[in-house]
Amino acid sequence: MTELAAASLTQLLSESGAQGLDPSAVTFVGADDLYPGPFRCGHVTGVALAAAALARPPDARITVDLDHAALMSEGYRHVLLNGQSVAAPRDPLTGFYDTSDGRQIFLHVNFPHHRERALALLRAAPERASLEQAIRAWTMPDFDAALVGAGAISAPVLTAEEWRDLTDDLPLVSIDKIGDSAPREVAKARVIDFTRVLAGPTCGRLLAEQGADVTRIDNPLYPDLLSYRLDANRDKTELTLDLRALDQREQLMELIQRADVFLHAYRPGVAERSGLSAQALCAQHPGLIHASLSAYDEGTVFAGRRGFDSAVQAASGMALVQGDGTAKLLATSPLDYAAGFLLAFGVNEALRRRAREGGSYRVRTSLARVASWLLATRRDGALPENKDRLAQMIARHAQDSVTPMGVIRHIGSPKF
Repeated sequence: MTELAAASLTQLLSESGAQGLDPSAVTFVGADDLYPGPFRCGHVTGVALAAAALARPPDARITVDLDHAALMSEGYRHVLLNGQSVAAPRDPLTGFYDTSDGRQIFLHVNFPHHRERALALLRAAPERASLEQAIRAWTMPDFDAALVGAGAISAPVLTAEEWRDLTDDLPLVSIDKIGDSAPREVAKARVIDFTRVLAGPTCGRLLAEQGADVTRIDNPLYPDLLSYRLDANRDKTELTLDLRALDQREQLMELIQRADVFLHAYRPGVAERSGLSAQALCAQHPGLIHASLSAYDEGTVFAGRRGFDSAVQAASGMALVQGDGTAKLLATSPLDYAAGFLLAFGVNEALRRRAREGGSYRVRTSLARVASWLLATRRDGALPENKDRLAQMIARHAQDSVTPMGVIRHIGSPKF
């Protein structure tokens, strides 16, 4: 297990062009056997965490526990606020549905606006049986296209082979210099975190834990789950801005002007239409690091789709592999957390390059890239459930943080 993690870290540093970072400074420990199935959740989260730590000046050698890293891939499920669980159950209408052509589709309706869009398209009652009957009248491609057009969250259930044929072979993290500026080194990077839900905020949280000054911009148009907010937005300053109001949009642009990093999680193309693209912002603010995270990658057939971890599990073939031919979601959300940690690595590496040679940088990753990584590193066989060890790990790594909202108990991050 640990040898594979060491090899993956070396490959990640090489393909991202990170020079001067020594992967041998990292020691991996742990069996990565907390969760059932063939996927190495601790592998992807652990390697990404190691890379993010390496790109910051470490005081000593780094040790990464793959079991602790795996536990972090479901951190939001273990959040308590003043002793009470805040984990929201998955909406009963979220799940896999059969279509008329013998295929399946995954429907994600955990957020009210996505739920309303799907139900309006189907003209169905908000009951599982009603949805099943309505969806069986569609072929999978037609229904999938209609859901995308309606702004709902869905994914075709594909095999790993179908996914491989439809996606490009991209590096886990892309770090591209897109403009010139004088070299600039900062002791405490200023980060504007314009993301929501889980993957993007996880990046901002890790940067904050590493010492960055992170301001999270909350969008009042879209809801968030309390468990996500408490898990991924600790150690940040929070500010609500409605970009439909000119003065609040100007306030955002003023914050970006003073920032080292702008972090967003728009779908490909949306940032460009909103005037927040890497090209536009870095031209206005030389030396800015523009970091973006999406479900899918630009230039692929999935580029314009909305998506979350579970939807990408379905589209990538992970769900069929997890269920051994019957679509089944993983017990954790490794795509969200690993992608967030990978983006934090990319940001830290871009800051390192800016200090050395100057420049503006565009940093990108996606849930889709992590899905392909998990598929490529999966075990030959599936592990059984390990509830006793999981409970022990939760107890070992739970810690309390005192916040204005109250005492938050959460899974603590590794201390590097």
